[in-house]
Amino acid sequence: MKKVSRYLTSLVLSVLLVFSVSLSAIIIVSLNMTAEKAVKLAEKNNIYSTVYDELDKYFSKQYNTTGIPKEVYMDAIDEMYIKQVSDTYTEYLFDTLYYGSPQTTFDEPFYSNHALEDSITAFFSDYAEKNGYEKNEAFTLKLSTTINDAFKVICNYCDIYKYSSMNTHGVLSKISVVFQNMKTIRNACITAVILIMILIFIVNIKEKTAFLYWTGISSIISGTLGTAPCVYLIRSQYFDAFTIKQPQVFTAFTSAMYSLTEYLLKAEIGVIAVGILLTFLYGIIKIKKSQ
Repeated sequence: MKKVSRYLTSLVLSVLLVFSVSLSAIIIVSLNMTAEKAVKLAEKNNIYSTVYDELDKYFSKQYNTTGIPKEVYMDAIDEMYIKQVSDTYTEYLFDTLYYGSPQTTFDEPFYSNHALEDSITAFFSDYAEKNGYEKNEAFTLKLSTTINDAFKVICNYCDIYKYSSMNTHGVLSKISVVFQNMKTIRNACITAVILIMILIFIVNIKEKTAFLYWTGISSIISGTLGTAPCVYLIRSQYFDAFTIKQPQVFTAFTSAMYSLTEYLLKAEIGVIAVGILLTFLYGIIKIKKSQ
């Protein structure tokens, strides 16, 4: 009767251990995503070059509407400038997620580009002189509007993780509540894993090797449950189905999702390896005892 009770208790605890280990792995992997790693992903996938090409296309098309040649804009923009603006948005994103302090983005001068302002101003001045337009209040307003619109377009294209959109629609404020408590949740999950393992050991105190069996099996099951969906997501290229129009945003989001999935897969494989080792040790000890 005691053996049955011990078995059932161990079974219940092992099930709890499976979910605790799985949740711990997911949270630890989620915390692994930082602004620095997001920037490295952007560099790895040549996203800044993609942004440059997309801006070039945009200002080329706008010529038919504004009459301003794309060179007026693009001669004052390079990939280093795009990287500066884009990386600032990425930093804003993670600051908001982990600290809950949204930035004001467009009201701040991080996107400042005096060469671009000078280029647009020079174009307007030359155009006014050639066509006899007076540089009055209307001229100044048009110039100011054109410069501001140019920066808005640049910021929109450089915001590869769509920080501004998510912040404006209140998405980040909701998600940040979870992210700000991620470390606490992680510590709670790890504590739960340790406590459950201690309880399994206590329950099987008269047969200490059973501790290796239950924790080993739990680890294998937990790792398998996590590995299966990760393999499916990667092999099926699941995230490629995202319908995001801007190429740079599509690449940024999908590469981030694949990166997180790959990190989780590695973590789950590690959990399985630990489980196999524990059950192997259990088997070795049982064989030696039976001899």
